[in-house]
Formats: sequence, C-alpha cells, structure tokens
Amino acid sequence: EGLIFKIEDWHSRVNLYKIYHRIFYSEKSSKEHGTLCANFNKMKCTNAKKGPHAAFNAYKEAVHKDTCALFIAAAMDYFKMDNIEGEHKDLIPQNIRDGTKEEQRSWLHNKVGDIVDTYILNTESSNMEEFYNGVHQASQPKQRELHPCRAPDCERVFRYPKARITHELNVHGLEAPETDQDGESEDKSEPSTKPSPCDYKKEHTEARLSFGMLLENMNDAVKEGDGERLLRLYRVALLYFKTYGHTQYAYSTLLMLVQVSSIFSPQKAHSLTWNRFWNTKGGKGKNDSLDLHVEHKNAFLKENLKGLGPNLTEQSADRISKSIGFLGQVLENTDEELEVVRPSGYHHKANTTQDIHSLVEVARETELFKFKANRAFNSYPNFNKNLFARLKYNSMWEWIKSKLKLWNKKYP
Repeated sequence: EGLIFKIEDWHSRVNLYKIYHRIFYSEKSSKEHGTLCANFNKMKCTNAKKGPHAAFNAYKEAVHKDTCALFIAAAMDYFKMDNIEGEHKDLIPQNIRDGTKEEQRSWLHNKVGDIVDTYILNTESSNMEEFYNGVHQASQPKQRELHPCRAPDCERVFRYPKARITHELNVHGLEAPETDQDGESEDKSEPSTKPSPCDYKKEHTEARLSFGMLLENMNDAVKEGDGERLLRLYRVALLYFKTYGHTQYAYSTLLMLVQVSSIFSPQKAHSLTWNRFWNTKGGKGKNDSLDLHVEHKNAFLKENLKGLGPNLTEQSADRISKSIGFLGQVLENTDEELEVVRPSGYHHKANTTQDIHSLVEVARETELFKFKANRAFNSYPNFNKNLFARLKYNSMWEWIKSKLKLWNKKYP
C-alpha cells in the first residue's frame, strides 16, 4: 500500500526489439539480399545474430544501421537519385540554398515528412484508422437488424425475415423469392473482382522501415527525456504487445495510459510522465531509462557481493545492499580526489558510415522500394504489411473493457 507500480522504458524497448526480431529475422533468409539476416551477414554482425535477448546492445546498433540504410534508400528513390556519393546541386532549389536557416529547415522538414508519408504512412495510417474504427464499432451496443415490409404504403417492420415473408404473402399477396432457412435470398453472389497484384518484397521492406522508425523514435525520446512523446509512442507499442502475446507488458502499458489520462491527479500524472529518466553526467540528449540505471546498480551490488567470497551471509548482503548508493558515491569522490580517471560508460564505436552505405547499395540493387508485381522473399511469402492483422477488434475491446471494470473497482 502506498506504492505505485509502473512500466519502465528499457525493458519495454527490449521486448519491442524481441517482437521486431520475431517478425523480420529468419536464418532461412540469409542468402536473400535485402532481408534483415542478410544485412547482418553483410555487416558481419555476429553478436547481433544472437538476438536482443542475448546481445541487446549489438542487436540495437545493427537494427539502427539497417533502419538508417532503408530510410536513405527511400529518400534516394523519392528524390530520383542514382548514387549516394557526390554533390547533387539540383536536389535543393537555389532559392532555398540562398534562404535563411528557418526556410532551409522548413524545406527539409517538409521533404522528410513527404518521405515518411510515402514509404511508411501510405498504408500504416489506413491500417490504424481501420483498427480504430473496428474497435469503436465493437464497443457499440449490438442492435438487431430490422426488416421493413416491401409492400408499398406498408409501415410494418419485423425482427425476423420469415415473419416479414409470411406477412407479405398473407396480407399483400406478395411472393418472396426462394429463400434459405434464415429467410435470406439464396443469391448472395457478388461480382468477383480480380485481386490487384502485390509486391511482397516492397511491403516487407516498408513494414521493417516502419517498425524500425518506431524503435528509433522511442530511443530518441528516452535520450531527450521527452516523456510526453514517449507516452504517445506507447499507444502504438500497446498494439504490438497485445498482438504478439506480451500480455503483461500490454496490461502494464494500458494501465499507465489510463492512470495518466483519468486515474491519477494532475501532479501524479505529471510525475509518471516525466520522472522516467536518469542523467549521470548532465547535458542534452544523454538521458537513460531509470530501470537501466537500476540494472547498473544491481550489477555493482553483485560485484561487491561476489567479493565477499565464503564470508557472504544474509546479514552482510543486507548491509551492503542498503549502503550501495553511499558506497558508490564514496568511490567516485575518492577517485576524484586521487585524480583517477575511470572509464566512461560510453564506448567509442567505429564509424558506421561504411556499413550503412553498403546496405544502401544492397537496397538500391535489389530495388526494394520499386513496385514489381508478384515478387516476394522466399522466406516471407505472402507477407502481410499490416503487422496488427492478427489482432481481432472484438477481443481487443472486450479485453480493454474488462480491465477498465477491474480498475474502476481498484481505483475508485
């Protein structure tokens, strides 16, 4: 009592990377150029191939390179660029080159928005709108279909089709067409339309880019300490958690969104939104998730407990765990006084430009963003770009409704 439990961001992002890995990674696709596994082989990311559960940092970095390469390839297709090297003077109009910084920034933002709309939101927005409308319709009370009498000037309305047929025959002398047992016309056939050809390679690539941009957005929101943007992104993460069986994270995410919007007071809601980050050294764009900071503390605690060796007892473990914060501060102060330089938590990484450029060339050679009918990766035949397709509207609404009833009793 008195404690407020909340979902944390680092563990949530790890689970989203697991879902990403489950959808887009397959060892069978290692020889198919343009797939995630083939790109990992291209960059020689052996640690990343172990998956986010075993090598999260390596996997996160490899996915970052892959997403950057896909976005650059999409931008090159949008601007009709043949190569990534050299100076493209015709790309930016002369009046923008000679304009102010604000005009140049506005032009760039508009073009980036057009690229996102063309290659990411072209069907993503329609899928989200369809899902919203489906859940909204499922939330409405069910109404029985009414059947008005088909005779002129008759205002009778019937609940059942057979009752209407009997009335029309006995009162108006109308003979109904041949019907089935439910009283519906047997001829329900509609003119068949030939399905439009699909390019499953292109849809697979755009879906991977869309999911990768979501992950990049969440990572950037954490770095910038932008709690409000992070909560907006959790609305999309909720659908991924629910669709792919991460029920506990779906529950916690929905509870957090409901707490912020209706349960908590404005003060607590503000704290839940913004009190999610930790900045060790200060500065913009250098925040970490609180739960990752706790994991670092746990590692420091285990290191000290391991040093006790055979002297480890329940009492000594309790004493060290309660003093771990003060112990860390003492060590930092001692190192500062003795001018001992401790290794930073940031590790300088090799230049990623070469890896990204090599993936861009792969995407351009395979023409992943060019529509070609009836092509697909052998490992992903008939790939559905709508990653929420397996989520049923009725079950989603019933799940939300059951949780709202539960929390209504728990949080009066």
